[in-house]
Amino acid sequence: MTARLGLVLGLLLTLALTACSSAETSGPPEIQYGRDICVQCGMIINEEKYAAAYTLGNGTERLFGDLGDLIRFQRMTGELIDPERTWVHDVETVEWVGVTNAYFVATLSVRTPMGHGIVALSDEGRANTFASEVDGEVIRWDVVLALPEHNRLIGQHHAKTDDTGGMDGHSDH
Repeated sequence: MTARLGLVLGLLLTLALTACSSAETSGPPEIQYGRDICVQCGMIINEEKYAAAYTLGNGTERLFGDLGDLIRFQRMTGELIDPERTWVHDVETVEWVGVTNAYFVATLSVRTPMGHGIVALSDEGRANTFASEVDGEVIRWDVVLALPEHNRLIGQHHAKTDDTGGMDGHSDH
């Protein structure tokens, strides 16, 4: 009887570990654009190319309409972001890319939904070209996480704006 109990417990443990393992390696969430809400600002997520998301260890998904909102939310809540479970969209191809594989461009020339002006690309060459076209700077994920906040906007590029944090005169790419 104890051998049988041990076998049953072993099988249950294996199933539990397999379930946890598959949750950890799952890909980005599916966002229903025009319907899902950004957890930071409460607005509807409409623009796929600017959306970002992460998944907590318990499987809870956090969805954002703007990468800067993801950073602000993390700072406000203290939630630990696992880079292996954090995704952004390539601003040009709109494909999901893990943040550790992404190249970010911080610029005032691109109006993201909440005005943070940080976009992602999956290829370093395209990121450099994009950055030169929009007077931006290519940075990696660790730098994005360390960007300062100015007038509730993430990134030192906002220190160049006027005292009200406005971005007048800047256009989309």
